[in-house]
Amino acid sequence: MQFLIFFVISIVLFFSFFNLKKQPIEKIKDKNIPKIILVLSIIFFLVAISNCFVVIDAGEVGVQILFGKVQKTTLSAGINIVNPFVNIIKYPTRIQEYTMSLKSTEGAHSGNDSVTVRTLDGLAIGVDVTVWWKVDSSKANNIYENYAKNVADLRTKIIRPAIRTTIRDVAANFKMAALYTGERKKFTSNLKKQFKKVLDNKNVLVDRVLVRNINLPQSVEKAIQKKMEAKQEEEKMVYKQNIARKEAKIKEIEANGLAKAQKIINSTLTKNYLQHEAIKAYEKLANSENSTFILIPTSPDGTGMPIILDSTKSLSTGKQD
Repeated sequence: MQFLIFFVISIVLFFSFFNLKKQPIEKIKDKNIPKIILVLSIIFFLVAISNCFVVIDAGEVGVQILFGKVQKTTLSAGINIVNPFVNIIKYPTRIQEYTMSLKSTEGAHSGNDSVTVRTLDGLAIGVDVTVWWKVDSSKANNIYENYAKNVADLRTKIIRPAIRTTIRDVAANFKMAALYTGERKKFTSNLKKQFKKVLDNKNVLVDRVLVRNINLPQSVEKAIQKKMEAKQEEEKMVYKQNIARKEAKIKEIEANGLAKAQKIINSTLTKNYLQHEAIKAYEKLANSENSTFILIPTSPDGTGMPIILDSTKSLSTGKQD
């Protein structure tokens, strides 16, 4: 439509210029008017011609609509020569993301947009998910013709319902405990497979599915917390028992060693050996200049506990008597 308007204006101005050129010069009040009209005619003509060229940005694809009919050929990135009467609808071919989350600031919609599902064991939980997707550039014209006239329409009519339905269908095959433990990867993998199956038919390519969070009921959260605390307490008690066993083992080894040492000592300490050691000790004390003690053996063989007398006190006592 713009092409037609600008083209008609340029033609009218061009004929006006020729009409003025045919007029005698003295009848034209301002000699610059023909030149101005010619310049305007050229400008409008160039603007009209520019509608025959369309620039498609990198990461986009153009769908041509001619009088309400979708053209089979799509426009790729770069400069494209088109029918000036076509209307161009651009679809981004870059990876897009659609998030549904419990947090109002993260999802595509404000407020709690987490997907509520019911698991195999009948419990209701919330799933926060992000899907990375993009338009199949070779089939963008089919998307416009059959599903959505723009990306916003595609998100609302195709992407969002597909996410909600797929998550509910897949989650129904898993027990709640499996979704936040070892089978979460399997759950995510199954989601991606199902998303591809649903969206490939709509000419939307799924790149990746991210399960961001599993929102459990408060009662379940508390039960899990108590279970974890009990497990930690049990592990703590087992640790203490292991320490106690090790300490008891060490004491047992020490006691066995001491008993063996005593047994060896008792077997080797004969009366003769003890008498020999006692005589050597008496001899050292007798030869000491500072010795003021007298040791008197209490047994014939000198092995008994000796009586120790302080010779200094004995002498002083004798003088007083």
